[in-house]
Amino acid sequence: MFTASPVEDETPTAATTKTTTNAATTKTTTNAATTKTTTNTANAATATKLVSFRSLQQSFTDDLLDTSSEAFINRAQMIEIQLEPVCQSAFPTFISLNVIAFRNGSIFNYLQLHFHSTFVPNITQITNAFLSAASNVTGFDIEGSSITVDGISSSGVSINISLITAFCVVLLSWLLSNQQ
Repeated sequence: MFTASPVEDETPTAATTKTTTNAATTKTTTNAATTKTTTNTANAATATKLVSFRSLQQSFTDDLLDTSSEAFINRAQMIEIQLEPVCQSAFPTFISLNVIAFRNGSIFNYLQLHFHSTFVPNITQITNAFLSAASNVTGFDIEGSSITVDGISSSGVSINISLITAFCVVLLSWLLSNQQ
């Protein structure tokens, strides 16, 4: 699991300065040799999105209901390790991803995505990130039509993609038939 941690940066300077900001706790101490800056983002305002998706290719087992079981921990780590980099590259304000539960029905996976509240991606952006990750994950699958963000289904995104695809096929067919 990826969490915010203090960041330290040392830069040579010649003055003495101390700065403290409470929103995202920044402390700078400067002496003749170095400047040491520590930023703790744990106190910054955050937003959480609840994401769920179904994995059709795996079977649910009752030990996935117990968050302390080996099966739960292994599956949660597998999902977090593969989806955190996707979220980090797609969303600059992404903080962390936590698997919080699994439910029967093949396997429904429930995750919390945490963001700095300066920019929180919308449902379509999150859904698209998970759709693009679906073809690259291993050990589990993401059924695209089952993705929900804060309880809102992604089926509208799938329908729009299908309409665009259908339009392109009709257009291509028309172009090819006119060339003969």
